[in-house]
Amino acid sequence: MAQFYAEPNLLSLAVKRLQAEGFEILDVGKTSISIAADSDIYERSLQTNLETVEIPVIKKIVGETTATFINAIDDKPFGEIDTSQTIWNQLLDGIAINEPAFYFRPPIPAESPPETIVKYLRVPDDIAQGLNATLAHQNGIKGRGVKVVMVDTGWYRHPFFNKYNYKVNVVLAPGSSAPLKDDNGHGTGESANLLAVAPDAELTMVKADVLTLPGKFKNVNAVAAFKKAVALRPDIITCSWGSDLSVRQFSPFNQALAVAIADAVSRGIIVIFAAGNGQWSFPSQHPDVISVGGVYKHLDGLLKGQLEASNSASSFISQIYPGRRVPDVCGLVGQRPYGAYIMLPVPFGSQKDQEHSLIGDGTKPTDGWAAFSGTSAAAPQLAGICALMKQLDPGLSPAKVKEILQQTARDVIEGSGNLRTGGNRAHPGPDIATGYGLADASASIEAVKNRVLGTSLYDSALPLVNSQNAEIDKDDQINELSKVIDSEVTRASPSLPKITEYQNPIYLQDISKTTRRQKMSSDFPKLKAKLDQILWEIDQILEKEIKNNEIEDVELRIREIDFVPRSVTAKLTSSLRKSLEDCWTTEEKTIKGQAKEVNKTLDVSKIAPKHISVAQGLIKFGKYQVTAIKVLTEALQSNDDVVRDAAIKALSECVSDISSFDDATKNDLEKDVIFDLYDDPIISPRHNIICFYDRDTKQYYRTDCCQGKKFDKKEDCLQCKC
Repeated sequence: MAQFYAEPNLLSLAVKRLQAEGFEILDVGKTSISIAADSDIYERSLQTNLETVEIPVIKKIVGETTATFINAIDDKPFGEIDTSQTIWNQLLDGIAINEPAFYFRPPIPAESPPETIVKYLRVPDDIAQGLNATLAHQNGIKGRGVKVVMVDTGWYRHPFFNKYNYKVNVVLAPGSSAPLKDDNGHGTGESANLLAVAPDAELTMVKADVLTLPGKFKNVNAVAAFKKAVALRPDIITCSWGSDLSVRQFSPFNQALAVAIADAVSRGIIVIFAAGNGQWSFPSQHPDVISVGGVYKHLDGLLKGQLEASNSASSFISQIYPGRRVPDVCGLVGQRPYGAYIMLPVPFGSQKDQEHSLIGDGTKPTDGWAAFSGTSAAAPQLAGICALMKQLDPGLSPAKVKEILQQTARDVIEGSGNLRTGGNRAHPGPDIATGYGLADASASIEAVKNRVLGTSLYDSALPLVNSQNAEIDKDDQINELSKVIDSEVTRASPSLPKITEYQNPIYLQDISKTTRRQKMSSDFPKLKAKLDQILWEIDQILEKEIKNNEIEDVELRIREIDFVPRSVTAKLTSSLRKSLEDCWTTEEKTIKGQAKEVNKTLDVSKIAPKHISVAQGLIKFGKYQVTAIKVLTEALQSNDDVVRDAAIKALSECVSDISSFDDATKNDLEKDVIFDLYDDPIISPRHNIICFYDRDTKQYYRTDCCQGKKFDKKEDCLQCKC
């Protein structure tokens, strides 16, 4: 992140110059300055002309419509003011113009008749039960001591919050006002989702009330609001808003927000964003955030209790970040058209109170309650689960939290996402519709317990030394950890017995087994003696590849704990991999009388039927798959019909075993979806058809027919039946 930080003296000078020109300074940070002024000040000072442009978006209630964006005429890209030819060129890299942000709730058809949903989920109990957090609460795990920040429309102390003794602090984002009010109601309602899961979390609302009266806007900047949240140094930030990139490119404003998010995560802050409700939303597709989609749980009828993907929630593959799938995991969300699913407290007579009464949620326009959800509700639900996890292990990194949430989520195999983002269907295993499924608080907490009491005791993140650098006995550390957890449970729920009083302890069940799941360095004395030399040799190999520009400038971190006894499978796959070396030709040249390897080339003429079987075996084992697939794809060009046919058959049979394909892609392949693989062969597994892309002629060709013929379109290549 340091490369994006501005030089302090230039930053200070820029602020003074901007103020002198009449700009209001909303926020000053290391990566950007947030400013506001009338349009004539922008045009005069920055020597530009501004225009307003209507761009399609999805707004609350009205659904698909347009919003007014500001652009500098003749400057590119859209939304940027070019300063390179102005007096500002030494101080400012450019001006990213603010864009409207809309809080994510289900789009509501303007003329559709309202559908009355008889039963709603209610906070806090139904949300806690639906996300499997009740047992954690009973065991005293309620998010105590974990700092969470929401960036939303504000927070109103509803009588509901007083009833449950929830405590929330409000901080104004730059440009916001009235900290005790929430005219919209969105922030107030969504905060109840978070507190239902983590009732003891230290919640702060950063009020960023972009909208005031209809048609009126405040100088509230999303980047400045997010940076205000970061400045509070929380453990978690959750946001239920963003912009729709379905018809727009990644703008300078999005870039500024992306940098702010990356900076937050680099500081160890868990950042959560709602996936959207029909929007191709950003920042939910930012790779560093936890993107939260929606799962619907049937509340009554024959399907009561069944889970399915919410048809209101967005799910898509990012066009900005290659391979990035949205969402990662899901919370509880209603269905279209209204998403009326969770009964939430809102300020009396607020916008949400009136709107949802008007569309028929069964409440009155001034009763302070409204039924709504959307992924706006799911994001704070996940923030609550993260708070429970962080209470047990404050050292959890954002990446580790995301990994645990994904590994422990409940698989959802029914339903499909919002049609506007492709209507992706759920299926067994990870999919585009729901990511890894519905988050499970209990399972996530168990995973954290196992990590805290197991392998992480010997992690480099938890050095086994005290302040005097004296080595700490591992058993002593386990005992100390027991005391910490004991005191946490006792403080939260004094009535609960201590760990040592349980006949079957909750946290330390068979501590010898829990903490010794894998061998430690003392079990491999020979390895320990030679590990430095092994690591040095690996580092030399990496350095050579980096110097030759063959790989990126990276390092491989290996610890003693990463080694386990060698398995039979490892020995077998190693032997199989060695046999594939026959397929390569090594080019050598002599330097000062010594032979030096220059290059290894895969030689199709050396590939025999036995190598096809070996490659297929490696794919089945899930080891050295990249090499195995290279052999198989190269074999497709063999002049030996036996080798070529065997390769076609092997590739067709191995689709479901290729671990470099995630489960969603495997599922798509089985449905005859075309997929680009390595040297661009196009595979249609159902029919065992494979065609290749010639990078020189930019055409497609087949090896099983149409000898010598090439096609401009891959579809024509696949469909040829000669």
